[in-house]
Amino acid sequence: MRSSTLSNLAIAASSLLVKEVFAGPVGKRDTYVVTDVVIVTAEMTVYDYGTSFSTGAPVDVATYTSEGVPVLIPAPATTSSTSTPVPISTQAPAVFIEKTTESTTSTTSTTPAPVVVKPTTVAPVVVPTTLVPVVSSPAPVSTPTTGSTTSSSAKRGLAYNDASLLTGFTGSNKISWAYNWGSTTASIPSTLEYVPLLWGASSSFTNNWISAATKALASGSTHLMSFNEPDLNTQANLSPQAAAAAYKTYMDTPFAGKAQLGSPAVTNGGGSMGLTWLKNFISACTNCQIDFVCIHWYNGGDANAFMSYIDNAYAAGGNRPLWITEFQGQGDTNAQNTFLQTVIPQLDASPKVARYAYFMASDGVLLSSGSTLSPLGNTFASVA
Repeated sequence: MRSSTLSNLAIAASSLLVKEVFAGPVGKRDTYVVTDVVIVTAEMTVYDYGTSFSTGAPVDVATYTSEGVPVLIPAPATTSSTSTPVPISTQAPAVFIEKTTESTTSTTSTTPAPVVVKPTTVAPVVVPTTLVPVVSSPAPVSTPTTGSTTSSSAKRGLAYNDASLLTGFTGSNKISWAYNWGSTTASIPSTLEYVPLLWGASSSFTNNWISAATKALASGSTHLMSFNEPDLNTQANLSPQAAAAAYKTYMDTPFAGKAQLGSPAVTNGGGSMGLTWLKNFISACTNCQIDFVCIHWYNGGDANAFMSYIDNAYAAGGNRPLWITEFQGQGDTNAQNTFLQTVIPQLDASPKVARYAYFMASDGVLLSSGSTLSPLGNTFASVA
C-alpha cells in the first residue's frame, strides 16, 4: 500500500520585466530601446499526493538588475503548516538582457542594435536549518556513599611507627589495614593493607609523594590519605583553601579514579578548627574526588560524646564514610579498656564509620613489650 506522506518539490522560474522603455519615431519606423531590465526569480512548490500533484503559488526569492547585481526579496509570511519546500539542485539559469546604448537622434541606421542575451547563475535558495547545540558533559563529581565499604569485622587499623611491632596482630581477623603517617613503609604483615599518607604540602613531603603512592598502589594499596591535622599550627598547618589547592595537585589530579581518596585528617578542635575547617575545605575543593573523611578525636573517655561527635563529623563531611585515624580514651589502662569495650561494637555497627585506628600500636599502649599485645591491644584485636 502506498504511503500518503506528502512530498514537495521546489521549482525555480525566471521572468523578464522591462522596467522602463520609451518609443519614438526614428526615420520611417518606430525603434524601442531598452533602458533597464529586471529579472525576477521565483520559487514554486509542487506537492505529490501519491496519485496527483498540486502546484503552490510562486514565491519571489531574488531579483537581478540588468547589471547582474542581486537584490533579495524576503519570503512572504505564511500560515501553512506544511514543511519548508526543498529547492531542487539544478535550476534553469535566469537570464538578463544586456542594456544597449543607442542615440535616439541618429537617422543613419534603420536597424536597432542587436539584443544580446547572457546567461547568469542564480544563487541557490538556502533553507535555514536549526543548529543543535553541542552540550559538553561536565567533569564527573565524586558522589559520597552513605555507608561503609569495609565489613564490620575488618574496620580496625593500626597506626604505627615501628613496622616490626605489627606482627603481634597477625592472628586477628578484626584488623585489615595500617598506616604510619608517611608514604613508604618497611615490610608489614601481608594481611594488612598499607595506606600511604601525604603528611603535609611542603616540598619535603610532596617531592616523592606521587612515585611513592604509585608504587604502593601497584603493591596492592587501594586507599590514599592526605594532610595530618592541617587545622593545627604545629602539624600540617594549612588553610582550607591552601589545602584544597594542594589536594587537587597531589591527590585528585594524579590519583582520581585510581584509588579511594581521603580528606585531610582534622582535629576535634573548636572555632575555626576541626569540623569548621573540614567544611571550608570541602567547599574550596570543588569537583575534587573525596571518597572518605578523616578525623581525630581526643576528648576524654566519654563514649557518648565520642559517638555524638561522629554524627556531627559525618554531616560536616557531606555524608561521606568516616575514617577515625586517631582516637584515644583517657585514664589508666582499665578506664581506657572500658572505653574501648564500649565504643568498638558501636563503631563496627555504624554505617557512618568505614575504618578506625586507636592511637597507637606502640609499647605502653596497644603493646606491652616488643610484639606482645597489652590488655588494650588484646581488646582492640579481639573484642566483638
